[in-house]
Amino acid sequence: MWSLKRVIVEVHHRSIWQVLAVYLLGAAAGYQVVQSLTEGLSLPSWFPALAVILFIVLLPVVLATAVVREEKPDTGARGPEAKAADEAPDTAIERSAEIGPRVLTWRRALLGLVYVFALWGAIAAGWLALGKPPVPLTSDTELQALQTKLVVLPFENLGEPEDEYFADGLTEEISSRLAEIPELGVISRTSAIQYKDTEASIREIGLELGVQYVLEGTVRWERQAAGPGQPSRVRVTPQLIRVADDTNIWSERYDEVLADIFRVQTDIAENVARALDITLLEPQRSSLASRPTDNLEAYDLYLRGNDYYKERFLEENARRAIEMYEAAIELDPSFAQARAALARGRVWLHHQFGRTSELPRARAAVEEALQLAPDLAEAHMAMGDYHYYGRRDYEQALEHYVLVQRRQPSNADALALIAWAQRRQGEWERSLANAARALELDPRNTVTLIGQGMSHFYLGHYAEAEPYFLRAVELAPQVPYYHRWTAFLYLAWDGTTTRAERIVEEVDAFEPGMLLVGSETSWVLLDVFGEALAASLDRLDLEVPDVDSAYYYLARGQVSYQLGHAESARAYYDSARVVLETRVADSPGQFAPHSALGIAYAGLGRCADAIREGRRGVELLPVSRDAMTGPERIRELARIYVMCLEYDAAIEQLEYLLSVVAYVSPRLLRLDPFWRPLRGRPAFERLVSSGTW
Repeated sequence: MWSLKRVIVEVHHRSIWQVLAVYLLGAAAGYQVVQSLTEGLSLPSWFPALAVILFIVLLPVVLATAVVREEKPDTGARGPEAKAADEAPDTAIERSAEIGPRVLTWRRALLGLVYVFALWGAIAAGWLALGKPPVPLTSDTELQALQTKLVVLPFENLGEPEDEYFADGLTEEISSRLAEIPELGVISRTSAIQYKDTEASIREIGLELGVQYVLEGTVRWERQAAGPGQPSRVRVTPQLIRVADDTNIWSERYDEVLADIFRVQTDIAENVARALDITLLEPQRSSLASRPTDNLEAYDLYLRGNDYYKERFLEENARRAIEMYEAAIELDPSFAQARAALARGRVWLHHQFGRTSELPRARAAVEEALQLAPDLAEAHMAMGDYHYYGRRDYEQALEHYVLVQRRQPSNADALALIAWAQRRQGEWERSLANAARALELDPRNTVTLIGQGMSHFYLGHYAEAEPYFLRAVELAPQVPYYHRWTAFLYLAWDGTTTRAERIVEEVDAFEPGMLLVGSETSWVLLDVFGEALAASLDRLDLEVPDVDSAYYYLARGQVSYQLGHAESARAYYDSARVVLETRVADSPGQFAPHSALGIAYAGLGRCADAIREGRRGVELLPVSRDAMTGPERIRELARIYVMCLEYDAAIEQLEYLLSVVAYVSPRLLRLDPFWRPLRGRPAFERLVSSGTW
């Protein structure tokens, strides 16, 4: 056995200390490079950990090579080497330094580092080559990383009533900065704003939102407090409250000139982190300290634009928001945040109101924003919207939404849009997981609630879908869309009208006829409840923004046909034709107007035109491109075929629908009276008997 002295001499002789030092220093430097590459290439967050594992695994191999000593070949003669073996052990150890050439083991350490990088790079290249979208994890491990949950309640405006937008904007900016702290789970503004002017206690709010802390406060913008010619001042008084015992754990009073408003936002975010024992790294501090603009008038216009954009479902408000953003950019052309907001506004006009000319202008605005601030989360959200809503390029949209989510782990909008993009790609389970995470951070967002319910519905998870629909109806009883889907759920789930009738009868926030004037589910409700709701349909006002004139005329045509009023039905279908032909001419690449125009033509007996338009709708949005909305085009084509008495062709479309994920089910086909002409045909009977869902 070797003595301790011999081991020490061997370690020294073979340069193990040197190789260990070289390897560890190289690994530390390499880890920094790996982190940068991971972020730059949008690789999954576990890639740096993979590099650490590889460094550790290869370390014993590198050290083992340092123990190997090159020997001179044994010639058989008893030279000095052989004689050394007969000497005393300690003497032999001392002379061993003269045996064979010295091995430069630090080179082996460097070679080991090269091996680690090569292996890590091969794995990274493979990941990218496979085209895997870098989707954020939703595992229990990641969810536990956001252990501290907080909501920023709308700060109370103590100034003039017309300054309400400023208090709301300040609240949103503080919430956005806090969302960039990975250790915090910050409830989205969409849920937080619902507690504005609430009488609920802090504990009640905490329980409803599942948060441990609440940040609230007051804002007073004193425009002329300092006298004429003096800068206006802002007084902000935030306080951080622990929900468990209603204890104020931090508060402050800021009385500053308006020019210091960004420093106040930064200071509030840093103090909240400090109060919650969260250590901010330098990149986080730099991000929190950012100033979007040095022009306070431009910033004011930007906040005004955001206030209009909250009410963007009215086109007038969406356009007013765009005007505010454009004015802000005119004052400060380098205001990247305003350019990003402008881009999202233009995409919205294209998506919601069919203003196709806005899309190229949106692209130009977001590209300018990214040139000014390549890492700006708002700019990547805008580019994601451009691809998602504008081009339906869900892969490109995902890339940008994921970048935002990595920058702002608490950004519920980014998580929800990741989920919706995945759903359209047919990644249903991943979509469900990310939407669930979004609802954790935005539990009162009715759009996300209804979207998650729809995903379960499409998958045939009726029991799982029901709570989401009912919660959306509870939170927004004035929205027909939510009632429409809930009634449709019960029709598909039960195969009877009993529970769906209760939903229809309980509507009191709007005319029940509104349930019949949308697309998708409205067709089924038209078939089942059209005659019963005919009087309510008569009372609808075409001037109401929620009433789409084309679908209103189609609904009136369908109900008139059900009631046996052929001439009236024809007149309504012709009115729909006029509206839809204009839309198709203005936006030939939009799929929905083609499908709807096909139904109008079918109602007029123009079957060749009807089938052409129905097929065009399918071509523009095939299932392979959109697993969520693509099946709807096929169902509308099947509807056209039935109206044109092409029953075999209709059954062929329905057969395909039942082979993919869609809300059409055998039970629904049996219930819906529209498909009555197909009954008795062997192919159709096989379809409706193929399952019960």
